[in-house]
Amino acid sequence: MSKQKINPRNSSNHKKIVEKKSLKAVDRLMGMKDTLPAEFRYLSNVMDKAASLAEIYSFNAIKTPVIENIDLFKQSMRNSNDKEVYGVDGDKGEKAVLRPELTQGILRTYIENDFVELPQPVRLYSIGPVFRHEKMQNGRFRESNQFNLEVIGEKKPMAEALLIVATYNFFLELEANFQIQINSLGKEECRKEYNSKLTSFYKERGRRVKLCNNCKKNLLKDPIALLDCKEDACQELLSEAPQIADCLSDESREHFAKVLEYLDELNIPYNFNPYLVRGLNYYNDTVFEFWPINNEGVLQSKLALAGGGRYDNLVESLGGGPTPSVGIAIGLERTVAKIKDKLVLPNLKEEVVFLAQLGEQAKIKSYILFEELRRIGFNVRQSFSTDSLKNQMEEAGRLNAKISLILGKKEVMDETILFRDMESGVQETVAFKKVKDKLEKKVNRKEGVIYG
Repeated sequence: MSKQKINPRNSSNHKKIVEKKSLKAVDRLMGMKDTLPAEFRYLSNVMDKAASLAEIYSFNAIKTPVIENIDLFKQSMRNSNDKEVYGVDGDKGEKAVLRPELTQGILRTYIENDFVELPQPVRLYSIGPVFRHEKMQNGRFRESNQFNLEVIGEKKPMAEALLIVATYNFFLELEANFQIQINSLGKEECRKEYNSKLTSFYKERGRRVKLCNNCKKNLLKDPIALLDCKEDACQELLSEAPQIADCLSDESREHFAKVLEYLDELNIPYNFNPYLVRGLNYYNDTVFEFWPINNEGVLQSKLALAGGGRYDNLVESLGGGPTPSVGIAIGLERTVAKIKDKLVLPNLKEEVVFLAQLGEQAKIKSYILFEELRRIGFNVRQSFSTDSLKNQMEEAGRLNAKISLILGKKEVMDETILFRDMESGVQETVAFKKVKDKLEKKVNRKEGVIYG
């Protein structure tokens, strides 16, 4: 009996396969992005770098829920409606949302857990996803990961300088090209006066008709928001607009001048941008952004790599007490797109060098030394926001520091530094210019770093 040759195309199995292939694949949602294995390696490395840098600058890690009550964000949104957030069904009529940013969740945790009872300021960092149902643009997605640094309970301008310097070094060590933009928004009274001037400006000579539809709406309820618009036509009008610097109070002007003075002392380059306002309405006084540039120094995108500023009233608006604070958020996907595969993670040894300081000039000089030692591989720590030498030495003990370097007014004048062995308690005075050589003989550094 001859076997019948079966044509696979006529078989029932083939028919099922064809039917299965005809089913439409379920696509990812608009604005969302898959992070594929090759790119995830970059993102993971940048996250590790962020966490490592935050720990070195004495920030403590915190993780907050991805889902929060919408009331946590309503007061801080420039646009009062909730169309830009993703709603989630909550229990018992709760209106929950996927968090659009990290700051409010961190502050809620600060309030709920009585962090105000801890020594102030409290320095916290967090890394995680945020969700915003916003207008689609090149390089912007509705889900992204952020790296936030928050200094809560500090009114001194050194807090802004600390965040700017930390972020500056984060991008510098990733070999990203960037430019720091900085401005002051002043207090609420300053902004009221400025809003009045802006309204008058845009109503003159038919300027209003040139605005985009969104800016026309904001002109009536929040004129300062026009400065944050990225539309070309609206940006062109800015060159003639009044500047908020002319409306600053003496207190705000003095605070901003001190921030810039710190940056100058620490050799941090920046660009004063009188029209920088940020996209959220809880900021006051200092605001800053890190803009991506190419090798020739030309701006590459209107989307900042990072942005932040001072928010002295936000904690109180969320139910806490008066708490001056400052923070910054860094977009990690944008950072990855900028630096690609340039990251080299540190491998710090356990031996800690602690820098203690007493006095304004000692603080600045210690900060410069801190950066020099960190860059050449020493596992160096500090507590620059603490003025008490006793509290600083207690922090050195908590960190099990091997060596403490102590710089005061006398040492600054004499160009020396106190070199203390924390285990034996032996302390000696060393010429400031020889401290690196002295440390090289006493403390292990990161492997692979060339000393010189």
